[in-house]
Amino acid sequence: MKRPLVPFLAALACAVALIVGITTGGGPGTPAGFHRGKDGTLTIDSAHRPAAPDFIGMDADGRPVKLADYSGKTVVVNAWASWCEPCRKETPALVRYHEKMKDRGVVVLGINRDGSANAARAFAREFHMPYPSILDPGGKHLLSLPKGVLNTKGLPVTLVVDERGRVAATVSGPLGEGKLEGLVAAARAGSPAAR
Repeated sequence: MKRPLVPFLAALACAVALIVGITTGGGPGTPAGFHRGKDGTLTIDSAHRPAAPDFIGMDADGRPVKLADYSGKTVVVNAWASWCEPCRKETPALVRYHEKMKDRGVVVLGINRDGSANAARAFAREFHMPYPSILDPGGKHLLSLPKGVLNTKGLPVTLVVDERGRVAATVSGPLGEGKLEGLVAAARAGSPAAR
């Protein structure tokens, strides 16, 4: 009599664990408060946001740049390279968004993966990029992100850092202004972006 009860209890325990995992983290292996959309976009509840690394380095002109310079602002950090075709497609939207939002507490900061400062400068001139980009040919800045924040190694990659310096959202691949606005709104509100 007791034997049929054991498989039932084991199945019940698995079901409870699965439900708890889905409601707290969005799926097996997903940390609590992390919400991954069907398109791979990640938003993180305010209470669970990890601190962003202090991205620091030099821009293509040799000027120092660091994420901490933007303390108190929402920062859209975009990793790009001049040889990346999807980066070329999304850069005009990032430029427009930066210009529209810079006086409202939202700025863009680039992380450039080119091996040459000349290539980075030429790209920035071509697209009239008004925001700085940290040179990072080896990709060490993306590798310094907390575990679970990124699910790709390709470019472009965009993350939104909230006013308190915490990673609030990430997305891989090119994005338009609509998706960018949703991620920034989620970062500022402390809740997941509408999917």
